[in-house]
Amino acid sequence: MRTIARWITAAALALGATFACTPAVAQDQQQEVAKLTGFWLTTPHPELAIRPGETETIPLTLRNDNLPPQRASLEVTGVPEGWAWSLRGGNREISAVIVAPDATQEINLELTPPEGASGERVPINVKARYANQTADLPLVVKLSEAAEGGLELKSELPALRGTASSTFSFKIEATNDGAEENLFSLAANVPDGFQSRFKRGYGSEEITGLPIEAGASENVTLEVTPPRSAPAGRYPVVVEVAGGGASATTELSIEVTGQPDVTLTGPQERLSGQAEAGKEASFPFALANNGSAPATDIELSASPPSGWKVEFEPVRVDLIAPDATRQVNVRITPSEKAIAGDYMVSVRASGGPVSESAQFRVTVNTSTIWGMAGLGVIATAVLVLGLAVMRYGRR
Repeated sequence: MRTIARWITAAALALGATFACTPAVAQDQQQEVAKLTGFWLTTPHPELAIRPGETETIPLTLRNDNLPPQRASLEVTGVPEGWAWSLRGGNREISAVIVAPDATQEINLELTPPEGASGERVPINVKARYANQTADLPLVVKLSEAAEGGLELKSELPALRGTASSTFSFKIEATNDGAEENLFSLAANVPDGFQSRFKRGYGSEEITGLPIEAGASENVTLEVTPPRSAPAGRYPVVVEVAGGGASATTELSIEVTGQPDVTLTGPQERLSGQAEAGKEASFPFALANNGSAPATDIELSASPPSGWKVEFEPVRVDLIAPDATRQVNVRITPSEKAIAGDYMVSVRASGGPVSESAQFRVTVNTSTIWGMAGLGVIATAVLVLGLAVMRYGRR
């Protein structure tokens, strides 16, 4: 019996202890962590590198947690003399902000060290004064000589050769080595009178800008067309691509070779003349070389109407220097049976790269003899008709 009593007593004590602990555990679980309260000025990168002569934008965040609306006056100290800086919000320069409860305001600090600025570590402090307190944000700026990222241009063929009538096409690869995608503008510096345009890859549409993702490359085609009168020689072409604070240039060259440009004109710069059926008529033609290279071995030929004869004197021109003119005598003999009217004679000058033709209109006048013969035929026909009428009319 004593043993049973001891077990009952132990069980009662254990049960009492259990019920005594339960309220304490519940009280611990119901405790709430105090809500975060305060006003902060922060930035994701408190230490950064800036290249002299370039503008760096530093993002700043003002946060109000569980406080009434706060008006914060902003100031920046420690900026070395000669540096340019500004605080901007919403594309405006600012000096104060109001932050609503449980909200944030984003602003930017823009810093521009001058060219040639020196110093390994430049401490700069940004302060936000609100109510009777101050939120401090210390920054450390390091001056870097090397640009972060950049832009690289590479031309497949940096030098091309052709005539003044050629279109020179350069294939250029642009690589964005920066950390962000940017839109890069395209420009080409060409000699006066030359025309240029950019195309994306092998497309046909003309472009003036090109978006390139970070670490990616894009191909562009630059087409350059010289004027037809461009003298033979070498011409420089400079391509510049810029965007996102980075720029790159590449130098190309075009070699224009000389090319003859021959024109063919008739007498007194007209392409018409008169001739008589069956008789030779002579017409002075002019071969003018308006190109930048000599025209050589120019042969003359013609395609006249059937029964006509065309001769040239000379039939072959050995050389026409640039800006020079040679005279050629063209002798045209219409067919004896040609009736009065206009006829076309195709005259050609060809040799090497030269191929020029002209349509010469010949107005044929019949001779007096043929006219008298024609009148005789008509008179005879009338006489025969009259005699027939007189003879058979009596019947």
